[in-house]
Amino acid sequence: MTSGQKAWRCEVCGYIHYGDEPPDECPVCGASASEFEAVEQAAPETVEASAAKRIIIAGAGIAGVSAAEAAREAAPDAVITLLSAETEPPYYRLNLTRYLAGEVADRDLPMHSLKWYEDKRIDLMPGTALAKIFPTEKEAELNDGSRLAYDKLIVATGAHPFVPPIPGSDQPHVHTVRTADDAKTLLGAVSSETQVVCIGGGILGLETAGALARHGAQVTVLEAFDHLMPLQLNAVGSEVIVKHLYTLGIDAITQAETVKIEPKTVMLKDGTMLPADVVVITVGVRANDQMLKDAGLPVHKGVLVE
Repeated sequence: MTSGQKAWRCEVCGYIHYGDEPPDECPVCGASASEFEAVEQAAPETVEASAAKRIIIAGAGIAGVSAAEAAREAAPDAVITLLSAETEPPYYRLNLTRYLAGEVADRDLPMHSLKWYEDKRIDLMPGTALAKIFPTEKEAELNDGSRLAYDKLIVATGAHPFVPPIPGSDQPHVHTVRTADDAKTLLGAVSSETQVVCIGGGILGLETAGALARHGAQVTVLEAFDHLMPLQLNAVGSEVIVKHLYTLGIDAITQAETVKIEPKTVMLKDGTMLPADVVVITVGVRANDQMLKDAGLPVHKGVLVE
């Protein structure tokens, strides 16, 4: 085990928990302690102090926080800086739809307390994003224009919501769900009887629809493909999902191509006009890789490494 520390893996989602005992509940999928199994963890190789005196990690999602924790284990004397574009303490992004549904409270979102970062000697910088990378100089430019020197740079900046070029998609009542602020804003816009249209019938779209329906909203899910969850299910499996949605009061329309979003309606290609006080676009994400390309790094959906 790593430095005598026990590790536990959730058998449902694969989340790894460190400690003498498994958690009462998996923070990612909600599985109980009985769903965790003890696992062997290889001790990380110690990095020589001269090789990694200054480590910058850009992105404070699960990947970034896990990298920071592993870096501290491997380099006990390094100065570790964790950049977070969001002002909220780092949280599990998968919990956002559970938060929308009311299953997770605001106070339960953070992965760790702020004291955890202090104890790990990880310098968490909320509201600070990586803007540019200068590989030759080994410097990172931040969104305030300042620069930090580094010996090792870990980029875990994740992705951003993809918003198709639909006329009207830039209106205030059109939302995406990617950050805690997004979820809080959406919750503030939805109440009982609010008419919501979710554009995108994948996992995020259905989870969002289900969460908002729990608040009494009248939800319609639109999917351009001929059945829901086309990346995960065939048409037969999708039909099971559709029937379940109906029991939740959620309508689903497939082969639905949105051509325009108006202040109170969504227009489909076949001329159908759907009432919409709130529109949520959940059609996927795109990697935050532009700064990597600008730095001259080889990128193809991710950084190419040897």
